[in-house]
Amino acid sequence: MPGPDNTGVPSGTALRVHNGDLTITRAGTVIDGLDIRGCVDVRAKDVTIRNSIIRGNAGYACSQVALVRSASDAASLNIYDSEIAPTYRAYNVDGLRGWNITANRLDIHHVIDPAHFWGSGNVRLTNSWLHDNLHYENDPGWGGKPSHDDGIQIQGGSGYWIIGNRIEGSHNAAIMITQDQGTVANVMIRDNFLDHGACTVNLAQKSRGAFQNIDIRDNLFGANSVYNCQIIRPTTGDITATNNSTVTGKAMRINFH
Repeated sequence: MPGPDNTGVPSGTALRVHNGDLTITRAGTVIDGLDIRGCVDVRAKDVTIRNSIIRGNAGYACSQVALVRSASDAASLNIYDSEIAPTYRAYNVDGLRGWNITANRLDIHHVIDPAHFWGSGNVRLTNSWLHDNLHYENDPGWGGKPSHDDGIQIQGGSGYWIIGNRIEGSHNAAIMITQDQGTVANVMIRDNFLDHGACTVNLAQKSRGAFQNIDIRDNLFGANSVYNCQIIRPTTGDITATNNSTVTGKAMRINFH
């Protein structure tokens, strides 16, 4: 089970402080062992961030919508053994955002959405702990209504592997898949511990047609969803849910909309 002892910066790692934002434009750049007191914008291929903390800025969270962003077809990011958590918490900043991302053993917390993906997809998130979402009952980003915070939100793209994670502490959904930015296809959600949310996994096709190849299998669901609902999904689409279980031992509850 991912948690404080096996995600984030390994114990004993010496960190060097970097004050200010980082914009990475050189392919193959490796960031190792930094305490980044700013935000990171990846604009090049094959960038690696490891053994680091990304905190955002003091007094304001970030000059962009995420503490770490790789949101271009010309960019790709490998990030592992790192913590993403803001010093200054704000309603309009997520943790990790974009596409073409491989992430492993991350600790992401105290942001609205720890992970938010779209674009072309191509994301692999494994063995990570996403928890303690920020939530506002009067969120300016939602016109003064409550925050729609999710553990992971996927808004478009193909090729998502969400495997072996612990995702908890959201108010809307642990995993929310919409098609707000484009069609979503080829998603594997496997071997995770998933908890909280109204319904813990929420699949909403919107108006872009049926989902293609969404596979939810071998996950363990916690007991803290608001509506005692593990999955809510449309009646159509290529969606399979197999061999999932609950901590209570009760049957999975799947709602349709």
